[in-house]
Parts: sequence; structure tokens; C-alpha cells
Amino acid sequence: MATTAKTAKSTKTKDAASISEVPVPASKQMLYATSANSPFSDGYSIEGEKAALAEFLSDEGRMLNELDPMYDRYIEMIDRQDRLETMQASYQSRKGAESVVEQKEAISMNFLGSLVDEQVDQMALHTKEAFRMFMGRARDPGKQLQPIIGGKRVAAALRALWMLTSNDNPYADWGLLRHEQTMKEVGKLLEKHIKEAREALDQQKSRGLTFSVLQSSSPQVLNLGFKSPYGYAVAQLVSDFDFFVRLQKTLERKNLRSDAQVRQIITETTRVIRRVFNETARFDRWLMREEMKGLCRTDFVPDGDPLGVKRVQFAAEVFGPCPSEVYAGKLQPRHSRRRIQISTAERKLLQVISSEMLRMERAAEAGELDDAGMNEIAEKLV
Repeated sequence: MATTAKTAKSTKTKDAASISEVPVPASKQMLYATSANSPFSDGYSIEGEKAALAEFLSDEGRMLNELDPMYDRYIEMIDRQDRLETMQASYQSRKGAESVVEQKEAISMNFLGSLVDEQVDQMALHTKEAFRMFMGRARDPGKQLQPIIGGKRVAAALRALWMLTSNDNPYADWGLLRHEQTMKEVGKLLEKHIKEAREALDQQKSRGLTFSVLQSSSPQVLNLGFKSPYGYAVAQLVSDFDFFVRLQKTLERKNLRSDAQVRQIITETTRVIRRVFNETARFDRWLMREEMKGLCRTDFVPDGDPLGVKRVQFAAEVFGPCPSEVYAGKLQPRHSRRRIQISTAERKLLQVISSEMLRMERAAEAGELDDAGMNEIAEKLV
């Protein structure tokens, strides 16, 4: 009896040893696709496996057949997907913190407050011209005075366009870009006049006359509190304009410029700024219409949403065709809320559309397209 048990034990041990020593055939080894960006240490690629198993996954009969040579790879892929979901959940719950950070420390990130100003932002104005530039003027009930779009109104318009960029709206991008460009030109103009006025005062100083720059006996301090970066850009412009007016009136008071000269330069500069304000407000007025708020880049895709097609057609009629470089994102405003994540296929499609836009622009510049040709290509885009 003992001998029999001993023999059985000896046989079992011998069989186990022989199995571990037998090399696994190459045909039985697990093969899988790899990727340099894999979240797994062995480089396993879920996307690569999905592509490799595409035919297998399309056949429900094969998916249930455990003897199919691809079955093990399929089970491995399911396991890897589960493991990836667990890894992602852990990463999200820890806010992406490193392993040395405790869980409670990572979670405390959820309770961080938003950044706020330590004090109230303010702007001091000395001239009525600058105050009117900032305040604007509503429509006169008696209709004797034309309304004036002021800096405060333009700041609100810019904030609206800035918010629209989060919807991937190319015309909002274009409106902001045009505003930024024209504001740069206005800034250069103001800087030129300020420099010339300073040089005139310095010239007098070199001759023994020191003239002080005029300022208000009671400057008005305005609280700002803008909710977009563009509001502060407008405040900077108004402040520069205020200083420009002070310098011009100083030159007038000190007999370095005539009344007519000062009046002319202030009037011309004011008109330039108001033209910029009017164009920016125009973008806001049309793009913020309820039926236009949904305008986005995917509206330009052929055979897209009919409402999207109408939005593109309306925008093109009001503002003209959107420049290809703006649509493609090569030109972007200084500040944007655009955080759109799109697939590779969608990105390629948008690139095709922007390329067609560019071809149309070049053809128009070369005079190769008449109005009918432009309309035909525009119809292909929408």
C-alpha cells in the first residue's frame, strides 16, 4: 500500500517537472500589438489590437469559439480594457497626483477657490473726451444726437466674442483678431502723437522752460471689474487716449499748438477709435443673435446640419468669407476659450475645407474667379 502511494507520488512529481521543462511552442505564445504611448509597461496597444482583431470581432460565431486562435487575444484585450479603466479611474480620483501624494491631499485640490483680485481695479480719467470715449452715448430720445459706442459697450462685445470662441466659432476668432489688429494700429497712432507732444515739451525744457502736463482738478476714478482680458485692453486704450488729450491741451495752453490744430488732431484720432469700436460691436450684434450662437467650424462640413449651413451662409453674407488661416487655426486671437478636442478624421476633414478656402482666396486674388465662380465654390463648402 505504502509502496503504491510512493510510486504514485514519484510519478506525479516526475510529470510536473517534465511539463515545466517543456518549452512553449512559438505558435502558443501570446502575440499582441505594441505602442510607444501605451499605458502598460509591456507596451500593449488596445487600439492596435482592435485593428488586428477587426475581422474576428465582426464575426459573433468566432467570438464565442474558444478554440479559435484569436480567442485568447480577444480575452486579453478585454482584460486590458478593464485594467485601463481602473487605471484611469484611479488617476482621476487622485487628480493625476504622483504616488508619493496621499489621497486626502490630492482630493483637497477640489476645494481650491478661483483666483480673485486682491483689490478693485480702477481707472482715473482727467478729460471729458476720454470719459465720453469710455462711457459712450445712448440714442437721444429727441433724435438730435447720434448714439456713440463707448469702451464699456465694446468691452461687453469683446467678452461675448471671447465666450463664443469656446464653441469653436471661426467668425468670433476673426472678430477678435480684427479688433486686436486695429487696436495695435490705434496704439501706434496714439504713441506717435504722445511722442511728438513730449518732444515739443522737452524742446522747451532745453531752452529753460519747464511746462507741466495738464491734469484734472478732480479726476474721476472708475471701478473696472471686467470679466474678460479684452475689457482691460479697452481700459488701457482709453487711459492712453486720456493722456494723449491732456498732452494736446497742454500744448494748446502753453501756446505750442493752435486751437484749430489741437481740435483737428483730437477729432481725427477720436474717429479712428470709434471706427474700431463700431466694427467690433458689429461682430457682436450679428454673431450673438439667437439663431447664430451655435455657429462653429463643423458647420462648414459638406452635407452637414442644414441649420449649420444656414448659419455659414448668413455669416458669409454679413462679414464675407472667413479667411482660411483663421478657419484652420493658424491665426488665433490673443485670448481664447477654445478647448475643442476632435478626432483625427475630423481634423483631416477640417484641413480639407481650409485648403479649399485657401485655393478660393488665391484664385480670387489672381482674378481667376468671377462672382459666379466664387458662389459655386462657396456652395461646395456648405
